[in-house]
Amino acid sequence: MKNIVIDMGGTRVKLALLEGDKIVSQTIIPAHSQGGGILKTLSGIEEAIIEMMGSESISFIDSIGFSLPGIIDTKNKKILSINDKYVDGVGFDFSGWAKKTFNAALYMENDARAALLGEWQHGAGKGIDNIVMITLGTGIGGAAFIEGRLLHGKHFQAGCLGGHFTIDFKGEMCNCGNRGCAESIASSWAIPSLARKMGFNKENVDYKMLFDAMSEGDAIAKEILDICIEAWSACAVNLIHAYDPEIIIIGGGVMNSADYILPKIEERVNKYSWTPWGKVKVEKASSGDDAALYGMNCICTGTYKI
Repeated sequence: MKNIVIDMGGTRVKLALLEGDKIVSQTIIPAHSQGGGILKTLSGIEEAIIEMMGSESISFIDSIGFSLPGIIDTKNKKILSINDKYVDGVGFDFSGWAKKTFNAALYMENDARAALLGEWQHGAGKGIDNIVMITLGTGIGGAAFIEGRLLHGKHFQAGCLGGHFTIDFKGEMCNCGNRGCAESIASSWAIPSLARKMGFNKENVDYKMLFDAMSEGDAIAKEILDICIEAWSACAVNLIHAYDPEIIIIGGGVMNSADYILPKIEERVNKYSWTPWGKVKVEKASSGDDAALYGMNCICTGTYKI
């Protein structure tokens, strides 16, 4: 089988052409996720697919798989709800676009679930059928894979809102409308506000800046990062109590500092999780930026059936 898989992020779109389970061509194009950009983004995707097919002398593809943020109806292949990015994609006929443009079948899944599938097939969760994954980035993504199946729920929300577990009911307002979500404390969009409150008075604060400052002995940067780790740990404990996994996999760019982060999360998970059967493993995602691409290919090839 020849499949095109697409991971639509807020700033860039990753595309890969796979034959079987091997990536034979890969490219990245700009995203147009703001202000009615779905058609412009799809136009760029179409051009990129045609170019990849031409470079590999391929005349057809069997299917196209989209990994997207938001709540995805995987049965009807629709975006039901999405926060800020690709809002004009809600209700868009992706299946019709794939059929008309490439005469290909179309599959869609939430990006965190797709990344978890990639880790289950090729990464840290290989051979394990009870997994929770947390993705740390602009927000905090989540997904649950229990007894060999992704959780979707009646309204396609199950498992993917882990970043919106309440960890401080008197905390800050979150962009979801709730108060004290893990994401409202320890995600990329929340970090500048936390940094200002803690007296770390620099512009464009991000995790890399904080880790660099901590390595130079900045005590405030260390305190901010430790608050984030406490928030991520509380989120992980909630997910363990909700889903009973054998392993929690943590991904995202901030995990470049996994040597500092993981032992602290693991210590808190072991201390605060009620798991009389034993200890939940805490592992770094190992499929990198390709996890969601591999996950969508699992769906396209039928290795995992939605």
